[in-house]
Amino acid sequence: MIIAEIGLNHLGKYSEVVEYLDNLVDSDVDGIEFQVRDDSFYLRPEKKDLKLNEDEYIKISNLIKKENKSFGIALTDITKIDFFESIETDFYKVIINDIKNKSLVESLCKTGKKVLISTGLSSDEDIQNLVEQVSDYDNVVLNHTQLSNKPSDSNLKAIEIMRNKYNMPVSFGSHCNNYNILYMALCFNPSDILFYVKNNSLAKSNWERMGFPYPDDKHAILLEDVSDIVKNIRLLTGAVGSGVKEKMDNKLKVNV
Repeated sequence: MIIAEIGLNHLGKYSEVVEYLDNLVDSDVDGIEFQVRDDSFYLRPEKKDLKLNEDEYIKISNLIKKENKSFGIALTDITKIDFFESIETDFYKVIINDIKNKSLVESLCKTGKKVLISTGLSSDEDIQNLVEQVSDYDNVVLNHTQLSNKPSDSNLKAIEIMRNKYNMPVSFGSHCNNYNILYMALCFNPSDILFYVKNNSLAKSNWERMGFPYPDDKHAILLEDVSDIVKNIRLLTGAVGSGVKEKMDNKLKVNV
């Protein structure tokens, strides 16, 4: 799947969610993901306005499903699983800080939905412990990501190495501000591609209010660029091919 992560970049405004969705449903993304944190997160002064309510999430789920897209939640609050199951959430993500939260991981896995588990701050030992914990489930994807905007920190080979080492699907979640990293990741056959998106029209007002444009800003893709990027991902995925060398006819229509 190609997943566009709105995360918290909606800034708690349902009207802005609608603008995001109007743009994303016209692109060829497969899924759209939001982030829902535990209540203590929203008690911080700079975070208090980033929360959407349950009625809004019901409407969001319906809007996304109406367009035949998958609705996903990056969830940190175990008490909200029942609610998101009740509105037929299609997939979940475990954020970087929660890879050791065994009760949350276990509860999400038990839903039977795809669960992408981010490994950006994890050691080999952390990942090995996680793999052992989820060994009875076939709905888990390890999400390779790095908390860095630098291309040189992307470590894309880890996608292939983790897949072979743990015999599990591995996705790639980009935190890099260079779009080419998304394209290069395709050479390592990630199961899914995830990237954050932002609506540039909100940046100025949010800068004045919060001191920075978005919770996920430096590595987020502008909405206006999403369609072209997804087209390129589709094209280049086909170009990667199977790796099996086969004889083919001359399609250049020139003498050789």
